[in-house]
Amino acid sequence: MTRQPIGEAERRHGQQLGRILADRRQASQRSAADVARASDVSLDAVRSLETGRVPTPAFLTVARLATALSMSLDELHEQASRPPAEPR
Repeated sequence: MTRQPIGEAERRHGQQLGRILADRRQASQRSAADVARASDVSLDAVRSLETGRVPTPAFLTVARLATALSMSLDELHEQASRPPAEPR
């Protein structure tokens, strides 16, 4: 089965998801390495997701990171689905 190219909306959603995870991690004053260990996700995967290099992460990766950051998947999805805030 061939994978369909992702559209701009999916790319933006993935980037927003990464920003939310990075913001939550920083607000909890945890390092990316700490969250990687706690979630059993590689440090490279955490950094790639947070910087938007992986716009469509695997479900298990997102679930593990959300758990490590004390977020429900519903909360994370709801936040990532909001329109991005306008820059000030």
